Amino acid sequence: MPVFRIHLTNSEFESFDESEYPSLDAARKTAIATATRIAAESPLEVECSIAIQVEIHDHLTLVARHVVTLSVADLSGAEPSVN
Repeated sequence: MPVFRIHLTNSEFESFDESEYPSLDAARKTAIATATRIAAESPLEVECSIAIQVEIHDHLTLVARHVVTLSVADLSGAEPSVN
C-alpha cells in the first residue's frame, strides 16, 4: 500500500501523520474527516471561525491540499446574555 504523509495545521497547532492508505482518495477522506473532527471539538464562541489547512504528501511531493473551515454565526439578532 502507498504511504502518505498528512499534515494538518492552523495558527494554533500542527500535526503530522505518515501511514499506509489504499489510495490517495482514502488518505484525503481520512485527512478531511480528521480536520473536521478537530474543528468541531474546538472551543467555539457565539461568533467564530476556525480553518485547518490539510496537505497530503507522497514522499516529498505535495499531492493534495485543502482547507477545512467551520464558522459559527448568531443569526437570532438577540444580544448574548452575560452570566
